Amino acid sequence: MTTPELARRISEDLIQGNMESIREALSNIHPSEIATILQTFNPEDHPKILEALDNETASEVFLELDPEQREDILEELDADRIADIADEMDSDDAADLLGELSEQTAKSVLDKMDIEAAKDVKPLLKYPEDTAGGIMQTELVKVSQNSTVRDTINWIRTIADEVEDFQLVFVTDDQDKLLGQISLSKLILATPNTTVTDIMEPVEVTTTPYIDQEEVAKIFQKYDVLSLPVVDSRDVLVGRITADDILDVISEEASEDMLQMAGVGYSLHPLYTPTATRIKLRTPWLLLTLIGELFIAFIIVYAFQPTLEKVAILAAFMPAIMATGGNVGLQTTTIIIRSLGMRTISVKQMFKLVISEMKVGLALGLICGLIAALIGALISYNQPEVARLALAVFIAMVSATLATSFIGVVAPLLLDKFDFDPAAASGPFLTMFNDIFGSVFYLFIAMLIL
Repeated sequence: MTTPELARRISEDLIQGNMESIREALSNIHPSEIATILQTFNPEDHPKILEALDNETASEVFLELDPEQREDILEELDADRIADIADEMDSDDAADLLGELSEQTAKSVLDKMDIEAAKDVKPLLKYPEDTAGGIMQTELVKVSQNSTVRDTINWIRTIADEVEDFQLVFVTDDQDKLLGQISLSKLILATPNTTVTDIMEPVEVTTTPYIDQEEVAKIFQKYDVLSLPVVDSRDVLVGRITADDILDVISEEASEDMLQMAGVGYSLHPLYTPTATRIKLRTPWLLLTLIGELFIAFIIVYAFQPTLEKVAILAAFMPAIMATGGNVGLQTTTIIIRSLGMRTISVKQMFKLVISEMKVGLALGLICGLIAALIGALISYNQPEVARLALAVFIAMVSATLATSFIGVVAPLLLDKFDFDPAAASGPFLTMFNDIFGSVFYLFIAMLIL
């Protein structure tokens, strides 16, 4: 049965109130597919469909939904149902789920959760959600330094249902301080009576709970680890972060950067973010851009009106100059923001970066300027000012690409230096700068030449 057919069947079952039929229809469907199907229904139908799922499936579907969508659904579920779903999640996911609830509801859900599950989740609630502590799991495999290989394997068998998808066994001392780690392959190949300290390897890198999740992602990339231990200030092992958690972080950070570059905040959903919130987040940048563009109009009317009246065709080339400059600036900014995110460049390299990108901007400006000047000459070949017009277009095009290349490098680097999000350097800000510089400078050059 195709997804549209399945959605139609579920829609009919909802109308008839046949929850058993919905449960049967979704019994063999992957949670990610169920989440996709949910997207086709009205928000008020989502809790009803989830009610038809068993707790384990419902918990997996929850993880596939957008945060705003989860919040809407959680408002419709009682504490008992939320507790049942949270019990089936890893501790880090359950903590994120409880973090989306009001303080009173979260406390009620914790009281109703399985005692062991609640014990794993509670320590995580004190950490901000965008830190290592906020994304780590407390479920892990650790053994004492006095354990043997046989003891370790027996312990893994004992807790197999509680800890899933682990690649490393961590070795700690009597105070739970991290001493080393053992890969599963090395553990299996070792002699049963061997002490774990004889086969353990030093931990190459660790992190602490309050490190930003973006920095944690960079650690995973730099060291190519699959599991990262989290230790406190006394080197006590408090949790682990796995590669699948980092994939979510990378996706989240990329989405944030995209929204920031567009000047619309950090998290927006076209259906589940309230209309008032979307308006509030999008208005400031639009007003800033509008004021900048009106400023351009004011200058053009009062300073360059005689020039435009003299050679009206000048106006036809303004969009081309602004668009070209804007694209070059956006390309430069995107490259710089990406490199900053990967930590392959730093503010100390600003001079080299400016020179490097302005070389590119100059070359692009020369290419585009020559083409635009040639087309301008062809269009206005019968006018006496044809040569001057072509020269004005050429100079303005080169100047625009040079200027936006400069601002595309400097703005993100300075924002990063002062701990602002570099993504804020593009989008509306870059557009406004490009329009002001491109149009005003173009007309200024034309006024001098013509």
